[in-house]
Amino acid sequence: MGFAENLRDELEYQGMQVKELAERTGLSINTLNKYRPGSTVVPTIDNAAKIAQVLHVSLDYLATGAESVAYRGENAILQTLLHKIRRFSKQDTQTISAVVDSIAEKYR
Repeated sequence: MGFAENLRDELEYQGMQVKELAERTGLSINTLNKYRPGSTVVPTIDNAAKIAQVLHVSLDYLATGAESVAYRGENAILQTLLHKIRRFSKQDTQTISAVVDSIAEKYR
């Protein structure tokens, strides 16, 4: 998938509308709509960085759908896991949550 599809999926996952993304990035709705699936417009690096920052994802993630090995924000391992889990079904996510809860019991 490319930028447009990853942006669409991330907005959907976060329950964010284009209007909210526009307000939080300072980009116009018209500009953001140019990056929607079916369009061939690619954002400038500055615009892509603003979008990634607001969505709390890396540029690599938006561009390719895969987390970059070089991306090392705070809690990098947790961020990487979160990005992988975001693509899982609700049932798979609930299963993972139950496993984590079970393991966490050992450390209480």
